[in-house]
Amino acid sequence: MALFNFGQPINGYCQLAFIVEDIHAAMDSFTRHLNAGPWFFMERVQITNVKYRGRASQISASLANGNAGHLQIELIQQNDNLPSVFTEVITTRGYGIHHQGIAVRDFDAQLKKFQQMGYEVALYVENDIPVRAAYLDTKGKFPTFLEIMEVNETVEAMFTAMYHASVGWDGRNPVRRISKFDDVFRVAMPESL
Repeated sequence: MALFNFGQPINGYCQLAFIVEDIHAAMDSFTRHLNAGPWFFMERVQITNVKYRGRASQISASLANGNAGHLQIELIQQNDNLPSVFTEVITTRGYGIHHQGIAVRDFDAQLKKFQQMGYEVALYVENDIPVRAAYLDTKGKFPTFLEIMEVNETVEAMFTAMYHASVGWDGRNPVRRISKFDDVFRVAMPESL
């Protein structure tokens, strides 16, 4: 089985994501109770190139990514009540587990494969890295959305830097603020903890 440099299988499971009411409390709780981290935290991100259930939309959210071993944990706090895959879950199930991420090299082929299985694209986004992601409604086959994440060289390097920051991490400097994902490289391994 071929692996990415961050230790997870290509075209396989790499992330578990949670929608949270208070991202600061969630980062603290996941660190204290599950030894996850350090957290790469972006506050009030505006994601504009979004289609939610086929309609143009945007998302304002605070995001935190950290590792528990090779598995990446993502925490998401939506900053408004606009319709989205996040408010959809909050309304129907409340806060908690939201999606499982699958890291892929060939986004188009993998997305087509899942659509042929009957899964519906609930949210599609293109970000500034640039890469694409699709959140799939599995129509009850999974208890969460599935996120298909396009992983190019930049994303693989960022996820690898986050993973390496977690290896041997002693709990100091648990929240590392970044203004965009490219900042991961700058703050992944600060010289002075």
